[in-house]
Amino acid sequence: MLLLGPQMGIHRYVRSMSQWARVGARIDNSGPNIGNANKNLGSSADFSPDGSKFVIGMYWYLGDGATAKIYETDTGLLVDTFSGPRPNNCGQNNNQCGQIDGVSWHPDGSKIVTSHTRNDEGVYFWVADVDEDNDGYNTTDQGDGVVDAFPTDGSQWDDTDGDGFGDNPDPATTPDACINQFGTSTADRYGCPDRDGDGWSDDGDWAPDDPEQWADSDGDGYGDQYYYEVVNTFYHVNQRGDAFPNNPTQWNDSDSDGWGDNYANESWDEFRESTWPGILVSGATEIDQFPINHYQWLDSDGDWWGDNQVGDDADACPYVYGNSTADRYGCPDTDGDTYSDPTANWGAVSSTGYCQADGLPLDPTQWCDRDGDGFGDNQDGNMPDECPDEAGSSTIDRIGCLDSDGDGYSDQGDPFPTDDTQWENRDGDSLDCGGDNQSGNNPDVFPDDPTQCKDTDGDGYGDNAAGNNGDAFKFDPTQWSDFDGDGYGDNNGTGAVNGDICPTQAGNSANPISRGCPDTDGDGFVDPEDAFPQNPLQWSDSDGDGYGDEVNKPGGDDCPATYGTSNENNRYGCEDSDNDGWADVDDEFPQDGEQWKDTDGDGYGDNYLWSISYVEDIDNPERILEIRIQRGDAFPMSPDEWSDQDGDGKGDNLSDDFPFEVTQWNDLDGDGYGDNFTSGAYQPDDCQKIFGTSYRDVFGCLDSDNDGTSDTSDPCPYDPEVFEGRIGSVVCQITEPQQDDDAAIDSSAESSQPTLIYLGIAIVVLLSVIIVAQFSKTMAKKKARQEKLDEAMVNSAFSEEDERRTAWIDYYVTNGQLDEARALGWVGDDPAELPQWKQYEIQQQQEKDAAIPTMFDLDDIL
Repeated sequence: MLLLGPQMGIHRYVRSMSQWARVGARIDNSGPNIGNANKNLGSSADFSPDGSKFVIGMYWYLGDGATAKIYETDTGLLVDTFSGPRPNNCGQNNNQCGQIDGVSWHPDGSKIVTSHTRNDEGVYFWVADVDEDNDGYNTTDQGDGVVDAFPTDGSQWDDTDGDGFGDNPDPATTPDACINQFGTSTADRYGCPDRDGDGWSDDGDWAPDDPEQWADSDGDGYGDQYYYEVVNTFYHVNQRGDAFPNNPTQWNDSDSDGWGDNYANESWDEFRESTWPGILVSGATEIDQFPINHYQWLDSDGDWWGDNQVGDDADACPYVYGNSTADRYGCPDTDGDTYSDPTANWGAVSSTGYCQADGLPLDPTQWCDRDGDGFGDNQDGNMPDECPDEAGSSTIDRIGCLDSDGDGYSDQGDPFPTDDTQWENRDGDSLDCGGDNQSGNNPDVFPDDPTQCKDTDGDGYGDNAAGNNGDAFKFDPTQWSDFDGDGYGDNNGTGAVNGDICPTQAGNSANPISRGCPDTDGDGFVDPEDAFPQNPLQWSDSDGDGYGDEVNKPGGDDCPATYGTSNENNRYGCEDSDNDGWADVDDEFPQDGEQWKDTDGDGYGDNYLWSISYVEDIDNPERILEIRIQRGDAFPMSPDEWSDQDGDGKGDNLSDDFPFEVTQWNDLDGDGYGDNFTSGAYQPDDCQKIFGTSYRDVFGCLDSDNDGTSDTSDPCPYDPEVFEGRIGSVVCQITEPQQDDDAAIDSSAESSQPTLIYLGIAIVVLLSVIIVAQFSKTMAKKKARQEKLDEAMVNSAFSEEDERRTAWIDYYVTNGQLDEARALGWVGDDPAELPQWKQYEIQQQQEKDAAIPTMFDLDDIL
């Protein structure tokens, strides 16, 4: 149903109503300040002529049958209700009858007509009561221009300032105290200005601009209305107003315990946290000494622990000042370790064995003493009890443990727990030996020696001869040691009895001048006088070299008047300058400690020694050769051989064509490639009986053009520029052997035969020259290679030997010992005076050089 309100000024109202919408009729207001209202079921409606109200004819359902309801248009508030008679027992049917199907408001606004159905049929005319409150003023203007401002209140009818409060004074309803001023106050008086809207008139409001406050009863500047927010159950934050409206010294109660935050004692500033609420107020009352503790507020003894015993942090001694905090709060703590002094009702140890009060109230480092022996259980404190569960009086080795004899040492650490004169046995020997205290009972004379404890003769050596510093003569204070065990004491000092003349050698001599001395070998000379006490054939050694003077007996000195160390070649005790065991008279190398014999007389000693040196191969720089650094003769029975640098068993002088190649030694055709063709041999000669220079495909075979490829594999055997490819598939620039001159051939028969003869001779000579030149070239190459290897070997291996030899030569020359210098290779004015081995070495080198043919360069003729 759609209702269109009358036009009033610029306002137009539209109202719609729907029926049977489960929750009743829905009235929708449209327009400024119009809300939405849900009403019980309605079936008809109409606006008042002025549009300020509207009437709804209700449906029969939900007890509103035959009823009309009037509402304010602007607010939707119900202002009046009237119902039909509902005859025929309609009301007994749970109001399920009577329905207003039509309703109309008369244009004069004072009459309404309704049309009823559903067991309440009829048309009803309703006339408004123009003076409902019977005060003589009509509810609406009845033509006299007078309207009751309060139509339902008989005590009020006029409202001059229009603020909703009548002008009539008390006892009229809500009399306006300011009839000419619009006002909303209701608390202290009606109808006066109230700018903060708290109900109190501005003139009667203590805080006219604060809607939360209007009175301050105690005059402390905080309004009587107390507001706050609660956190953590008890604590007030964002407090406003006065929690104590009748106490001018308090206004906040932060912990909500009923006691104020402010305080009066200035000395409290020393104890109060800077973050605590409240300020110092002289003469303050209802003081909370603990403003952030809901359970505490009073502290009678002034120790800052609260008196409330059922609250947190309660003072266990509320009327006695105390500073304890560990076991209980606020009780006396003499030593200041936070544990309270024990009292009659709070002992140091509980009945269940737990520590409570301070068992040592005068020691700030101790507080718990479970066994009650006077020593605290705190191991980091003074005199900590090492047996905290057992009462004890020990104080020296450990504290607070059982000490049966009372000597200060615990029974556990006292080897003599029932003897108060002894308590230590450092060496751990038998307790029968006694304790370490020399002034106590049965003292151990040797407290740090577990093998000794008594000293009968008092000489400082223990009676136990088998122990440390044992006394072999425990009843003789002048003797204690018998090293050789012959029954004579080792002490020969003044006052000693029966001293052993030979204390380190057992003997049975009783003669005072040789008492206890032996003659081990029985040669008639006592050992101290016998230079060879174990040798019955020798007893004297005049030169002191360890060889006896009895020359004709075994071990005799062959040079008894000269100190010597020789022991080889059955010659003992003679001079041996190089200390090789060979006497100088027998040593062919008296200054060389490594050599003494030269069986083959080649100047190299028979004792062959060597070390390994590594040098670079001249022909193959990437290859390293292993060369021996030799001393002595590798072939001591052959005067023509002494060197074997590659260690192949073939002498380098004559028999080894490859002195630096251990896998090669023979070269039958002399082409520089070895004949050994076994596995691992270096560059074996594939043509052992043919002089050849090939090295690309095979080693040592004929290579006419010297390009490295043998003639059998060379596609152009006479062209040195071509050495690769298949034979017959390569174009050769040179196809014949080349000669220096072409022989002229005479066509005449008379001269052809001699020419051929000469040509043959020339060819033979040329081939000989080529062969000799090639051999010479190979030998020269070998010689150069040998020289370079020798040089490398000398530089790397003999540098130290040369330096040593040079140093000795310089030394001998400086001291005029020219013979010794020459023996080491020094060349003086006369080369003939060189040692034989050096002359032989030079001679051999000269012969080797002379054996190499000297020919013109093969490259010059090819």
